[in-house]
Amino acid sequence: MAASTPGRRAAGFTLVEVMVALLIMAILAALAFRGIEALTRAKTAALASTDRTLKLNTGMSQFDYDISQIIDSHVLPRAMMWDGATLRFARRTPDGVQLVLWSLQDRRWQRWASGSFTRTSELTDAWMRSQQWDAISGSAVTVLSDVDTFDFIVCNPGSPTGVATTGCSWNNAGSSWSTAAPAVTASGPGTPPLTPAAPTFVQPNGIRVTLKLPEGELVRERELPRWGT
Repeated sequence: MAASTPGRRAAGFTLVEVMVALLIMAILAALAFRGIEALTRAKTAALASTDRTLKLNTGMSQFDYDISQIIDSHVLPRAMMWDGATLRFARRTPDGVQLVLWSLQDRRWQRWASGSFTRTSELTDAWMRSQQWDAISGSAVTVLSDVDTFDFIVCNPGSPTGVATTGCSWNNAGSSWSTAAPAVTASGPGTPPLTPAAPTFVQPNGIRVTLKLPEGELVRERELPRWGT
């Protein structure tokens, strides 16, 4: 057997080369991990955004359906009531009449609905109970979280005569939806005006709902069904 050549290095890596290789592998692994982490965060954010969009669309669909079924129960003070934070109205159901509330509480847009009633006393009781949000909040459903503001205005018709008109004026829903009739003056000289007639109710033509979200402002307008007087 031939003797090994003096001064010839044995095959393999030195400790320094191994350490350098391990360092390079560690850097590549760290970069790969950061890339995977970024992809995971992006996927999580995309799923959260999709989920929020679905909740918003579902909530607006439910709101639109509630509005499409609104009626004047002749039990509540008005067919629609708005106090700056909560919208209240009665809507028809297959089993009777239901009181519905849409409210912004603690930056959560929530919906509460009573049972379906066939007696006016039941609807009156639900209306009185709904005046205290704490009494009904336990059965309210959070439609969407992280909502900054919930605004509601009505589109009053241009004329109180009942004749169809084009266009309308947007007004705060807290203001009166009635138009006072003018005083009637007797024909004789010096005769004082007669007592004005009672205000005539004018139903709004439509509504505008505005939700201010961290992502931006959502504005929804829709026509109101004719619920009569």
